[in-house]
Amino acid sequence: MRTLPLMTIAFAAAMVAGCVSRNVETISAEAAAAMAPPPAPLTSEDRAAALIAEPGFTVIARVDPDVSTIPDGVLYVIVRVAGRVGGPPLAVKRLPADLPAEVRVTAADSMIPGTPLVAAMDVTVRLDQDGDAWSNQAGDLAGTVGPVAVGDTVEIVLTPTDLTPAQ
Repeated sequence: MRTLPLMTIAFAAAMVAGCVSRNVETISAEAAAAMAPPPAPLTSEDRAAALIAEPGFTVIARVDPDVSTIPDGVLYVIVRVAGRVGGPPLAVKRLPADLPAEVRVTAADSMIPGTPLVAAMDVTVRLDQDGDAWSNQAGDLAGTVGPVAVGDTVEIVLTPTDLTPAQ
């Protein structure tokens, strides 16, 4: 009974080795030397410049002046396809709750890497007291604006939420 698992593992290892050897093409040393080297990694300055140049939009979030107490917590910027209610967001940013805030949203913030921003989006900014994106409690602040397009700068005024589920 103890040899069956070892045989199974040995068989699986042989199969994997066979698959790998069939999918790898050997090349000569000359061909390898003629290949272009991979690009050098980007410096932090180059990465920052690429993020700034990436198409996106800017959100300016501030608290309604009638709100007497601004709670501590986490600031969420949630982007959805315009008109879509519920389901996974297109992009999300989780930030410290330093308000007012100016936030740049790009495809780098997409929930699925490589997903571009779309032509029309709804943007919700939430100040969540407990930092849990799924909870919503008295004292949380939120605001929504849309449709938003790439290149836009929008202002969202945060007001107390009703106690409906989080967007």
